[in-house]
Amino acid sequence: MGRGLQRSRWMGLCVGMWMQACGGISYAFSLYSADLKQVMGYNQELIDALGTAKDIGGNVGIVSGLLIDRTSASFVLLVGGLMHLSFYSMVWRFSFVFLRVCLTCFFMCGIIMLGTNGATWFNTAVLVTCMRNFPSDRGVVVGLLKGFIGLSGAIFTQVYTAIYAPHTGPFLLFCATFPPMVALVSMLYIRPIDPPRNKDESDDHKFTMLYITGLVLAFYLMCIILLQDFFAVRKAASQFFMFIMLLILLVPGAISVSIQCSPLCCFLSFLASAFFQLHPADGRQKIHPDTDSLFVKTPKMLKNSIRNPITVDVGHRIAELRNDGAVNNGGLPGSPSKSKLRLGSDYTLTQAVRTEDFWLLFFAMGCGTGSGLTAINNLAQMAESLNSKSIGAFVALVSVWNFLGRLGSGYISEFFMKRSGTPRPVFLLIVQALMGSAHLLFASSVPSLLYGASILVGLAHGAHWTLMVATSSELFGLKNFGALYNTLSISSTIGSYVLSVKLAGYLYDQQAAAANVRRCKGPQCFRLTFLIMALVCLIGCVALVRLVSRTRLVYRDIQRLKAASR
Repeated sequence: MGRGLQRSRWMGLCVGMWMQACGGISYAFSLYSADLKQVMGYNQELIDALGTAKDIGGNVGIVSGLLIDRTSASFVLLVGGLMHLSFYSMVWRFSFVFLRVCLTCFFMCGIIMLGTNGATWFNTAVLVTCMRNFPSDRGVVVGLLKGFIGLSGAIFTQVYTAIYAPHTGPFLLFCATFPPMVALVSMLYIRPIDPPRNKDESDDHKFTMLYITGLVLAFYLMCIILLQDFFAVRKAASQFFMFIMLLILLVPGAISVSIQCSPLCCFLSFLASAFFQLHPADGRQKIHPDTDSLFVKTPKMLKNSIRNPITVDVGHRIAELRNDGAVNNGGLPGSPSKSKLRLGSDYTLTQAVRTEDFWLLFFAMGCGTGSGLTAINNLAQMAESLNSKSIGAFVALVSVWNFLGRLGSGYISEFFMKRSGTPRPVFLLIVQALMGSAHLLFASSVPSLLYGASILVGLAHGAHWTLMVATSSELFGLKNFGALYNTLSISSTIGSYVLSVKLAGYLYDQQAAAANVRRCKGPQCFRLTFLIMALVCLIGCVALVRLVSRTRLVYRDIQRLKAASR
């Protein structure tokens, strides 16, 4: 049974969801940023610089993207775990243990950047492997995996509330040690599995069960977040809430194991496979007829499956559908007509960056996610400036709706793309407009509207990531997806740096200096920042309108291809 679970792409997806739930710890930065500011004696611009360094580390994963195609997912997970443990523990030691050590902001930025960079290695290993294991369900798989990254902030906020509050030092140590342990377990299950030749009709039901589990977890977290914010909840009650949360998190594992064996032995089989790696006694185990990847492969076959994991090359099939060959969006300039690449083919990174479509997507992501990260990183200071005590609630609400945005955008965009060929960038355009609306709510500086603004910014920020991943894989292929995805992710870092450090931090300190105080108070602290970011999102919408017009024929062909395969 242990070997069977390791060869199941569904178990790999489940473990990937758990790994992703540990990969978004950076979204909990607001929980300890105020203590860092006080302990290290930083002003707001320096704290925003730390937040930007965190975002750089969490989004620049080009090295992991290049290595995933040359090594293995296990190696990438191992490197990510070592980086996370080493540098997050340094942040903890220098901030909360060696209090007399005076460190420059530049040094702190460096170690927090390297610590959060470990998450990009987790993300690359999980995302690339699972997308290759489920090539015909990319949008759904991306929604699940990216969704749990978004939910991790709320999950770790509950752990903090139940065990560590109000002490952020021990919580930061927990954040440094727990994800690497999960990565070690994930190395056993995150591996390339050849998908079945014919799509199993029951796959949609399995995905639905996983989606329902995620939605139940998100709804549960949102309820207890509001309960803890509006009522005085004892620590024992918070610990009980955390225990229920952990039980819900185990449900995907039970679902994955039930695909392999009788439901009566799901839980015991899972524990056995995870901790003891039991070998089948007689080699004659009966496999559930719905399992999809239990073929014994020779090393040569396994190597080929790593290098060429996609059973259906969408780009080539699209090219076959285009009888007239008239559409040439994204073709390389100056190349002979026979060698021109069409969107949907497998691009290298060099080929992709020579297309207008790549830079339109890059720019739009920088506007949307860059401004979103700026809002998320400044939640604590914004709430403080308005005399609000609901910082934990805002962080958790952003996280929950971040998850719902990631989950829902993948499912909804996939539905409309299969049904009517609606280009996925249309949904990017919608969520970019939602992000601009969230900034306008923040700019109003009405404390009661901060709840709605937190919901909108979480929803839009999460949806951006799912839609970007699916869109880039459809336009530029999966063969070199690791490098392409991590290069596009840099846009978020650039946007966050410009808007956080050069805009939000600068304007905040200017307002504080004008009042001759260290901490700015009042609506003027962030109002201009959010008005400018709303304008930035509007400019991003213009870029997305252009991208929609350039890709509509590509998505028409993808829709025809998927309709023909059903």
